[in-house]
Amino acid sequence: MKSTKKLFETNTEFQQLLLNLFVYSLFALGIILFHSPAHALQFESVAMRNMDSYKKFDGVTQSAVVIKSRVERSKFFDRMEFASGELGNGEDNSFFVSVGPSWRFNKRIAGSGLAFLELGTSPTWIENGDFGDESLGGHMFFTSNVQLGVHFGYRRELTLSVRVHHISNGGLASTNPGTDMVGVELSYALGR
Repeated sequence: MKSTKKLFETNTEFQQLLLNLFVYSLFALGIILFHSPAHALQFESVAMRNMDSYKKFDGVTQSAVVIKSRVERSKFFDRMEFASGELGNGEDNSFFVSVGPSWRFNKRIAGSGLAFLELGTSPTWIENGDFGDESLGGHMFFTSNVQLGVHFGYRRELTLSVRVHHISNGGLASTNPGTDMVGVELSYALGR
């Protein structure tokens, strides 16, 4: 037992391998669920997101790949969002994964496309919430967001949006400073 514990404490390559296996398994599970007719999920878009912290945790950025799907049979929300990427300040970088529901409200603008407002919340796991001398506190967090965007392109297959979100552990740890981030997201609609 002690040798196993020592392996986990000292072998960062082994830890990285386990983390990668966990992430790839989660990603594969997400793809299976998104294609499952029983859950009525349909891939909607793939996106790249880049965000920067403001107020607290200056210099911390987030880069993520985002997959959004439509949910046809839910009374409570109309989309699911899966995001995975890196959160860091250049010296201290951490992997994160986030999955949760969102609600989108569309609006026509001068007949040339659709603008939307999207609200969302999601449980978020961050590998290490320590950035320099500051700590988010723990590994489990909640991300709440508001996103304003516009569809464009020949078939409205591209979307450019501005997103603001708050990451907090919701009091799950004794340290809970939270951080606010703002950034942009560029997405491509699948199947249009």
